[in-house]
Amino acid sequence: YDIDDEIKINIRSETDYDKSTGMSVWKGSEVMCTYLRQNSDVVNNKKVLELGAGCGLCGLVCRMALNPESVLITDGDHQVLINLRYNVELNGLQLADAATLKSSNATISCPQLIWGKNHAIKFAEQYGKQDVIVATDCVYIPQSVSPLFETINELLDPSGLFLFVNTCASACPMEDVLNIATEFGFDCFDDELWYHDDDREKKKHPVHVFRRRKEV
Repeated sequence: YDIDDEIKINIRSETDYDKSTGMSVWKGSEVMCTYLRQNSDVVNNKKVLELGAGCGLCGLVCRMALNPESVLITDGDHQVLINLRYNVELNGLQLADAATLKSSNATISCPQLIWGKNHAIKFAEQYGKQDVIVATDCVYIPQSVSPLFETINELLDPSGLFLFVNTCASACPMEDVLNIATEFGFDCFDDELWYHDDDREKKKHPVHVFRRRKEV
């Protein structure tokens, strides 16, 4: 994945390694990367968390090109995490742990994060609240949406953003995601939907920007 003539990101994916949804670079991550590069202020000097990261493309783009304070690239699957850490080191980056993430030059880490309130509470004790949470093509069934927002609710800073895009075939309609987001106190406004150039005409696969609902 080429950022520009100077910055190129190397990714080991399923064609090189293993047949798994988490070992693939999905379209959603490429759409999100384009959004982040065109809206770099969203992550500049921010704490960024990628959920269900798969190969970790979004987190790597943030770390290598967009000047975040820190980046956590997470997944729940152990094999995916092994590949995530491989991809980080493949790009010449030093992995940090919770203790060294703030105190060293190693501003990227790949911890396991299983979705759900209890897991998220424990994760927050180690890594704290995050300014920006990113998720792409990682919701396949309706039953996973509530654990997703339980996780976001615990880990997102009160003034933070949750960025979500889904381009893959899914048994979970976007309407379900929006309804459950509302139940957890998150709003997404139509005027903030962002479309990739390839999808703008057909209004397909927008990046959704979720914010916590402000108390009146």
